[in-house]
Amino acid sequence: MKPNKRPARKAPKPDQAPYIPSPRPFRSDRPEGPSPIRRGQQSDAPTGARRWPSGPSERPPHAKPWTKGPQAHGPRPQRPGKPGDREWRGRSEHPQRASGPQRSGPRAQHPGPQRSGPQRPGPLRPGPQRTGSQHPRPVGKPTIREHPQYGTQIPPEELEYLNQNQQRPPHPRGARPQAPLHRGPRAYTERPGGRPSVREDRRSDRPRRPNRVGIQSAGEGPPRPAPAIEESPVGRLYRNLHAYQESAALFAAHSLGLFPVIHQKPQTSEDVARRCDADPRGMERLLNALVALGLLHKHGVTYVLPRELAPFLVPGVDGDATGMLDLSAELYLSWRDLARGVKEGVPLHRFSSDALLSGDPAKVRSYIRAVHTNSRQAARRVVEMAPLLPGTTLLDVAGGSGIFAAEYARATPDLKAILFDLAPTIEVAHEILTAEGLEDRIIYRTGDYRSDPFPGPVDAVLLSNLFQTESEENGRLILSKAREALPPGGTLLVHGVMTEPDEIKPTEAAMFSLLMCVLFDQGRAYSAETISGWLAQEGFGVRFTRPLGPPFRSKLILATRLE
Repeated sequence: MKPNKRPARKAPKPDQAPYIPSPRPFRSDRPEGPSPIRRGQQSDAPTGARRWPSGPSERPPHAKPWTKGPQAHGPRPQRPGKPGDREWRGRSEHPQRASGPQRSGPRAQHPGPQRSGPQRPGPLRPGPQRTGSQHPRPVGKPTIREHPQYGTQIPPEELEYLNQNQQRPPHPRGARPQAPLHRGPRAYTERPGGRPSVREDRRSDRPRRPNRVGIQSAGEGPPRPAPAIEESPVGRLYRNLHAYQESAALFAAHSLGLFPVIHQKPQTSEDVARRCDADPRGMERLLNALVALGLLHKHGVTYVLPRELAPFLVPGVDGDATGMLDLSAELYLSWRDLARGVKEGVPLHRFSSDALLSGDPAKVRSYIRAVHTNSRQAARRVVEMAPLLPGTTLLDVAGGSGIFAAEYARATPDLKAILFDLAPTIEVAHEILTAEGLEDRIIYRTGDYRSDPFPGPVDAVLLSNLFQTESEENGRLILSKAREALPPGGTLLVHGVMTEPDEIKPTEAAMFSLLMCVLFDQGRAYSAETISGWLAQEGFGVRFTRPLGPPFRSKLILATRLE
């Protein structure tokens, strides 16, 4: 549709005075007149259609409504045209015009030509500012572009949104364009007085982050790791149900003497089967299973034993720790009667000091050597977490092979370590430590920690893997003896496997507590909070409780004797 045309001016009635032109028309070349008006120097027209004077007193009697020269009243109205040729201007930009004279008369009801059909909005940036010192912009309503949806009747909130987007500076070339502001009351505007809002102030210094979560650009660090898939309850059930197979494969290889054969030189499955007097088909399956478990390596058809696993799997090598493997093989048979042990409440395989020392001396010696090798890394971690001062006297209660006292002696200058244990254990420990060159750094004392007093006075007392074999009553008795051996301010170190307060986490500690029930009459794994309560009752102050970290499952409690 074509826009509505402006109605033509009607002829004056007979009773009205005829139109008389101005006696002094405007001449731009007159010396007393103003300078000629060039194109582009005229001020913008008011909003909408032409503005009629509000009354006859505002217009000279012989002046036209829009005339050039000093007799003109108001600027020339803007010609109707395309909406894209005009400017977006809100009322908040020119608050002084809001109070200007309002138009009245018959033309106030006709804002100007309207276009029907879809309208294409023009640019949202301000147009060129016209300058003219002799013809200032008249005061009135601001120029408002016709809105494609609201026309000239634009709501105030929409005007405010348009003004905010118009005032924002354009983004530089190559930068990301800024998103338009939010329509509605949640727009981030400054508060009265120039103070920004709390949310705007908090977001101003926040660095820009990538839109896609988990994807980072070059130079922003490695990609974020994907979360591990949680194992289903059914999958966990099947894994626990078949866990015995891995232990059975390890014990079978140890019983057949497979590891010493491969340790001599890498061999094929046929050679290993021939030297172990076994079936080639079964030996090949067993070797492949051990490779899958990480106990062997396979290069082509040749099997190799890792060098770092030799002390734990091959008897007779330096640092032989196969005694622990022999003991675990015996316990593997005892676990079959776990239901009977739980029902009767008695240990299935007594592992107390009296039962151990009354057995085969060769097994006792092998077990103590295995404990010495297996505990070396844990002892070094304890020394790093709780170092002692030079010249300190350390008492290692029930120290077994003396591995903790030996590591403290190596790390601390002029340290004097006292190893306190039963006579058969002290004899084996003396052989081991003498072979390591520590015969002059360790003092050996025989005795039973349950019935005999502790040697003293000393500066520090170490209780490693001791409470897990004792009852609560014996545990408090041991702490009272340690307090008597220490002066005020002395250090007490408690090391062992400890559970959480709920006694079900971590899984390794819960299973270890069940193992202690199988081996000892009062064995269990206590929580660190329980042992800390005992220390507080016996006059100790706990300084820290820390886990040793992987691959160890034990914790360390450092306490000090109070006055």
